[in-house]
Amino acid sequence: MPIENVDRAQIVNFLAMYDVKPWRKHSFYRALRSFWKWVSINHEQPNPFIDRFGNLVIEAPKTPNDVLYTMKPESVKSLIAAAATTRDKAIISLLADSGVRRGELTSIQVADLDVELRRIKVQGKGGKEGYLVFGAATEELLTRHLRESRPYESLFNLNFHGLKSMLRRLGERTGIKCNAHSFRRGFATELRRKGLSELDISELGRWSSLVMVKRYSRAYTFDDAAERYEPIVELCR
Repeated sequence: MPIENVDRAQIVNFLAMYDVKPWRKHSFYRALRSFWKWVSINHEQPNPFIDRFGNLVIEAPKTPNDVLYTMKPESVKSLIAAAATTRDKAIISLLADSGVRRGELTSIQVADLDVELRRIKVQGKGGKEGYLVFGAATEELLTRHLRESRPYESLFNLNFHGLKSMLRRLGERTGIKCNAHSFRRGFATELRRKGLSELDISELGRWSSLVMVKRYSRAYTFDDAAERYEPIVELCR
């Protein structure tokens, strides 16, 4: 359909197709709203998201407050122990240590890895360049993988479907629910527990907004905050 024929009702009907997948519906809403803003500015097309007075006429879909499954450090250790190859162990460790996205991980080239600085250059969403960081344990596994497998271009020689299958098999073997997004949520949650600010987590996880950090670290609870709490008033002596 030509974009000049798209109206508010058609967008609402399209979004309604994803009522049972509220987070996907919300992502489509944000993408469409940004697209139509760009179209209206650059191509002088009417924006169906606003009326002639500039008021928003398609409200953002509500998202649930449920805490989604989040990978825990003890589960990561079990998964690494159960992984069949050094490559798979390195992948699990990197997922947990860096919060790497699926697309970023499968696109990593050997040349992108800097073992000394413990960083990996990646292309994030929208082609935005960023870096992953990782710790000593992941460094050791990555070094072993380089020595044993001698990858030439692709660091892990794994595509999206291969990664999904590997995680599924590992989950079946251990009984631990295992998908890439659960590691990313675990990454954000554990960094909050370690006391990093939302701004720091946003930079390290390459999130575009602090809202996304809050969404991914929803498993962080009042009890976690209470453990880090220090009293303001000290005893007078």
